[in-house]
Amino acid sequence: MRIFYSPETDSLNIKLRDGGDEVEGEIMGEDLSESVVIHRDEAGKLYQIEILGNAGEMADLSRLEVEGLPVSVSGGERKESKAG
Repeated sequence: MRIFYSPETDSLNIKLRDGGDEVEGEIMGEDLSESVVIHRDEAGKLYQIEILGNAGEMADLSRLEVEGLPVSVSGGERKESKAG
């Protein structure tokens, strides 16, 4: 799972899994509201959740708590955005 926040657009992207061979059919987006889109395959398996444009109002972005994961946590590469 990967979570990405873009301060430039105030958007949040939560990628729950990679596509790979387990995708049944095509992964398609479904608008739940004007700014929330979910992506799932034809079997209904959820792959991605997007909050577009007002993530700071829809979610508390000041902290992230993770509990009980059966894997180690990786910080990945930290990439600073450059507004310009």
